Amino acid sequence: MFVFYDTETTGLNRDFDQVLQFAAILTDDALNEVGRFNLRCRCRPWIVPAPIALKVTGVRPALLDDPSLPSLYDMMAAVRARLEQWSPAVFTGYNTMRFDEPRLQRAFWETLNPPYLTVTHGNARLDILPLVQAASHLAPGILDYPVSALGRTGFRLDALAPINGFAHERAHDALADVEATIHIARILAERAPALWRSAVRSAPKAATVAVLRSEAPVLVVEHSANGPALWWGRRIDGAGATGSSALVARLSADWAALSRTDDASLEVFLSGSPKPLRRTALNKAPILFGAAAAHADWGLAPSGHELAQNAWLAREDLFRERLVRLDKALEPEWPQAEHLEQMIHAGFPGRADEARMARFHETDWPARAGLVRGFEDGRLRQLGQRLVFEADPNLLAPADRGRLAQAIAQRLNLDHDDDALWRSIPAARREIMELRQDASASGLADEIEAWLAALEARFPVRSPA
Repeated sequence: MFVFYDTETTGLNRDFDQVLQFAAILTDDALNEVGRFNLRCRCRPWIVPAPIALKVTGVRPALLDDPSLPSLYDMMAAVRARLEQWSPAVFTGYNTMRFDEPRLQRAFWETLNPPYLTVTHGNARLDILPLVQAASHLAPGILDYPVSALGRTGFRLDALAPINGFAHERAHDALADVEATIHIARILAERAPALWRSAVRSAPKAATVAVLRSEAPVLVVEHSANGPALWWGRRIDGAGATGSSALVARLSADWAALSRTDDASLEVFLSGSPKPLRRTALNKAPILFGAAAAHADWGLAPSGHELAQNAWLAREDLFRERLVRLDKALEPEWPQAEHLEQMIHAGFPGRADEARMARFHETDWPARAGLVRGFEDGRLRQLGQRLVFEADPNLLAPADRGRLAQAIAQRLNLDHDDDALWRSIPAARREIMELRQDASASGLADEIEAWLAALEARFPVRSPA
């Protein structure tokens, strides 16, 4: 079974923007529709949507706080219930790995639900965009591709689907985008069955681990800004299914010769482009083919040099360990998360907090207000207080209610130019000025301006006493 899904959000910031619409269609293994699900929700009070996002998705500001719509909490409860009902399945979309999946995880986490539903309890993931990109090289002619003014092949769904026979008048509506994605998936399954079968088969993490475990070279299919790339590699880290990625060495390199260089020289080589060592995600359905499948399906085989390097690396345990050590030393140090929304990966809840999270969803809001104070994980306490404030601020103690209201006011009015942070009201107003350059959007710009003014009035910044 497949669950094709899509989200529409307040903007493109993975950490600070919000899901406003979630749509999904359940299909059988032959991609025949079995069921569908589509929900919208209100905008949270501290979220400022991008004006251009509202224009693209067609969401009018009045819909952002429409009382007939559920809150994010209620929508995600319904989403979780439906997806658990449809599990186990392969969760599939278009560019979901880079955008929709991280945003969906955060929406679950911010509503105190288990965030990793799509990769637990027998579920797996698949992304149609990399398959479309791979098909442009491995199976040219099965799809028509849009071409930019500069002559580059395009892969945007809103342009790809129409030229391949899908009437996509409602592009950027989540349900319409799901329908378009299924249309493209059916073309792939029918016209490039070897690519489709391989992708579906390797969607579970264990299957990807099994392909990379082979002693024979593995064909890696990727796509970058420079176009498609096919290369032969070998996994060298020996970690099996542990962790989320595998370290794969390009067999085009002369590793035997490089083994005679010192660490400093080898680090310079490892820092080059394209990267001689690549981190390949184990649970994101990378497009990989074992040597036998690559030859049978695509007529591709490693060169004599690549075979020799594969055999040499297989014998050199100490050198492989050296490469793993140097790669780890070259990993960039990511800054510590500063804001709550960025702390999703800062640890898993303990068992006691998991039990509290389950009870949170089983009771009513007055009981939830008392329950959140008992969370041992400070992140969960903050998330819970936000949910209670959003549902009914009067359930919180006056001090907590006032603190949260002022925190929201300060966040909304903070004038900054850091794209990694949340969108504030001043930033949105600057974007409205750009929106007004399109005469057809002047009415929408006026509506957004009025909506922002009302939000600003709802959460005034109080001067220090």
